[in-house]
Formats: sequence, C-alpha cells, structure tokens
Amino acid sequence: MKTLAPDLLHNMSAPAKTTITWEAPTHRLFGFGIVVALPESCEPTCANQLLQLLEIERRRTARGAEDELRRRIQARALELPLPPVTAVTAQAHEGDIQCTDLLTIVTVLAKSSSRVYLRDQVPNLASIVPRRRLVLVVPREVRI
Repeated sequence: MKTLAPDLLHNMSAPAKTTITWEAPTHRLFGFGIVVALPESCEPTCANQLLQLLEIERRRTARGAEDELRRRIQARALELPLPPVTAVTAQAHEGDIQCTDLLTIVTVLAKSSSRVYLRDQVPNLASIVPRRRLVLVVPREVRI
C-alpha cells in the first residue's frame, strides 16, 4: 500500500482567497423578545423582601419565605404562555417588549440561565439579583 507524504495532504502555502463576513440584522428573524429585569428601585436581599415587594405576607423564617417564594414561582411558571424551553439572549432589539409584572420577572430570572429558560427547572433564588437583565426570544404565536 502506498502512503502519501505529509506535505501532500494539505496546502498551507496558498493564502485564503475567500473572506466570509456576516452582520447581525437589526430585527429578530424569529419571534420577538421579552426584556426581563428587576425594576431599578427593587433591590431585594432575601426571600422575605421579595415576598413583601410582591405584596405577599412575610414568613417567620428564611426557610419558610424561600419555600413560599419557590411555590409562587412554580405556580406562575405554569400559568405563563411560554414554551417549556425558551432561548435567552442578552441582546434586545427594537420592537422587543418590556415585562413589567414583578412575579413574572422573578419567575423568569429564577428559571433562566444565560442561554435558556426552563419552565420545569427548580427555581434558583440566587439568580434573582438586581441589574440582571435577559431577553426571552419567543415565537410570534405567543401572546403575553
């Protein structure tokens, strides 16, 4: 069996003749965006403060407050007209809508990573932090 010399397997001496460029469009090609972020005036440091901001009675213990907040988040996630898995981005575009419902904001933040929202994920209360902002990219058929 004849083997080829290594210098015949590639052509590194010729510069590339093709240049590929791409610019992102200024609008969404798929669906629309929902911008989710805690309001500027909202800087909760614990679950009881979040419950108070949501106008829900505070709990006696931090554990009780976290359990109640998780229960409310889970219930709200099931009510939202979002797909079970939704893409998340940091880039907002013209025409995206701003979410203003605090419980929805808390729900989405608690169930999102930097790339995806998972409706059935256990809420991560540590991800509900001031100045965290994300954009859900949802199909046009979704009505919020």
